[in-house]
Amino acid sequence: MFGFVKCLSKYRLAFFLIIIAVLGKVYQKDIVQLLQIGAARYLHSATNERTESVPVKFSETHDNIFTAEQLSTFNGENGAPIYLSLLGAVFDVSRGIKHYGPGCSYNFFVGRDASVSFVSGEFEHYDPATADDVLSLKGNDLIELAKWQQFYEKEYTYKGKLIGRFYDETGQPTVYHKKFLVLLDEAKIAKAQVDELRNRYPGCNIEWSEAKGTRVWCTTTSGDGKEREWSGYPRKLYNRDNKNFHCACVPEAELSDPMFKPYDNCEDRSTECFYRV
Repeated sequence: MFGFVKCLSKYRLAFFLIIIAVLGKVYQKDIVQLLQIGAARYLHSATNERTESVPVKFSETHDNIFTAEQLSTFNGENGAPIYLSLLGAVFDVSRGIKHYGPGCSYNFFVGRDASVSFVSGEFEHYDPATADDVLSLKGNDLIELAKWQQFYEKEYTYKGKLIGRFYDETGQPTVYHKKFLVLLDEAKIAKAQVDELRNRYPGCNIEWSEAKGTRVWCTTTSGDGKEREWSGYPRKLYNRDNKNFHCACVPEAELSDPMFKPYDNCEDRSTECFYRV
């Protein structure tokens, strides 16, 4: 009797393994589904934990918008910062206090937009109605203003925009500003054309005397001073406005080009000419 029980106990583990195998085969699909459900719940829980532990933050930056009255308070007096505006862009020039502080040479520009004065040199009278009206300036003046703005962007701190000719109450460019940018692009193109012509046709040598007036002449080194094989002949080369011209040395093969005008009372193939203004 005890021997039989002992033998049964010896094979008990094998018996259970056989039972599990039979049940596993019968309920194979159910077991797989249970395992899939458990795995899905675990992944969902883990994903939620990671998502909650890494919050996402969004931030927005906006330009400061100044009214003319607000800008005028940044004048360096009583310890106030020193701001100025150029083409509607506001810059903090406080670290240049020795130039922009009260009583200093460039204090005229402080607390306002006096863009025109950057090229006109008018520092005596400020008229808010015309001080930033730049569209009537010449093309080269617009290019000079753009260079000034690049200087302030590089050397000082940009603070925002001034409500007025160049930006509206929301900080968006005005129609006036867009016209300025168009004229600026045209001026840059015109300057590039002039520069190309000056490189192609060197400038004349020039001198003045009371007895003979203005003398212009061409040599193989006139213009930029570099040696070339031809000297050329003095001709008037007009700018795009057909009002202003400079003296250019033109090779003989191109003298018939209508953009070149001869000097009055000067021989056609003379290498020097005289004229009085």
